[in-house]
Amino acid sequence: MTGSEIALMLGGVALGGLAGLLVPAWVARLPPPVAEEGEEEISYAELARWPALPAVAAVTTAVCWGLVTWRLGADVALPAVLYLLLAGTLLGYVDLRVRLLPNAVVLPSYAVVVVLLGAAALVAGAWTQLAWALVGGAALWAFLAFLGLLAPSGMGFGDVKLAGVLGIGLGWFGLPYVLLGTFVAFVLGGLVSLILVLAGRAHRKSAIPFGPFLLLGFLITVMYGDQVVGWYLAR
Repeated sequence: MTGSEIALMLGGVALGGLAGLLVPAWVARLPPPVAEEGEEEISYAELARWPALPAVAAVTTAVCWGLVTWRLGADVALPAVLYLLLAGTLLGYVDLRVRLLPNAVVLPSYAVVVVLLGAAALVAGAWTQLAWALVGGAALWAFLAFLGLLAPSGMGFGDVKLAGVLGIGLGWFGLPYVLLGTFVAFVLGGLVSLILVLAGRAHRKSAIPFGPFLLLGFLITVMYGDQVVGWYLAR
């Protein structure tokens, strides 16, 4: 690694740590979801008061930002990827705690990511990549929506909406990245579910949050998608 690459990575770590410290306040300001009859009300303010959250969010975001700045360098799509990882830190935490992906974060993220990638396309003249990003988001949204219709208990609509915005981010790099990110998410989700069942912590019909696996699939694919896709195409 060159000195400039190391500096960029360290900058990503430092800025990621600072950005992660904003997550508790972001969680606390989320509008409360409407609880249906018989459901327990969710208090985001209570979730934000977890004592370890500032440290966990800061370390998670710092590591993720450092990894992608190391892999992508000064890529024009880097701001969009960094935003998705910051929002993903919040979404992963909330989904693990209450099995919910807040619309107040997911839906505005569509506009944020499209604007950031639109700016990237303007700077780099990469309008074809922007078009593929939109196609990737629509395709992944439609695929998970179809799965949700087949098995409503296994795929929530929050997962569908999150998949759509992550598909936009992956689609910028090419449709194979969308396929790979989806594959990685399902493999990781399946493995963890199997481990929980074998350990007696869950059963076959247990509802396990899928959002964190979508986010991990996104991160892993952004970091290593070029190597995996290149290996597959070279076969």
